[in-house]
Amino acid sequence: MKKIILIAAFSLLLIGCNMNPSKEARIQKLETEILKAMDKIRSLESRIQNLEDIKGELNTRILELEKQ
Repeated sequence: MKKIILIAAFSLLLIGCNMNPSKEARIQKLETEILKAMDKIRSLESRIQNLEDIKGELNTRILELEKQ
């Protein structure tokens, strides 16, 4: 009876340990999330740059219209 309980305890322990992802898998998941975040940041930076360019053009047009 003790052997059965011991075997069951060890098997549950092993099953419980295997449920957690390995460090390597967690690191890879974090790396992919970081890469996705960096891509989003780059796209936002380019959109901001485009908006700043448009703002500059509009400011020059406003100044030209004010001179007239």
